[in-house]
Amino acid sequence: MPNLAGIRALVVDDNADSLDIFATVLKQFGAVVRTARGAREALALLATTPAHVLVSDLAMPDEDGLWLLDQLRRLPHGQSGSIPAIAVTADRHHYDQKQAADAGFDAFLTKPVDPFELAAAIATLVGR
Repeated sequence: MPNLAGIRALVVDDNADSLDIFATVLKQFGAVVRTARGAREALALLATTPAHVLVSDLAMPDEDGLWLLDQLRRLPHGQSGSIPAIAVTADRHHYDQKQAADAGFDAFLTKPVDPFELAAAIATLVGR
């Protein structure tokens, strides 16, 4: 079982139920979880408290997950510019793994996300 003790994860999703599920799952693996309902809220949170990993839905109203990661990658390394990022989506018709990778995401998972797969992806990205 992956150990995420002390890992600060920021989960971004416009769906409150998805946020609750992700937060509950990651906390069970020991992660410290913060959530944001959109890309702009995520940027504001990261500006005040950095995270070790970003888990972001791709399909969100207004600015999507691709926009969010583009904004983050423009920041300096010490300001979340190189944060490991996992893309998640239920919308495989508009988003795919290649598109996410081209945007700079380090991993791509489809909803519903397997909890162990998510935890393992985070553990790998943060070097656990």
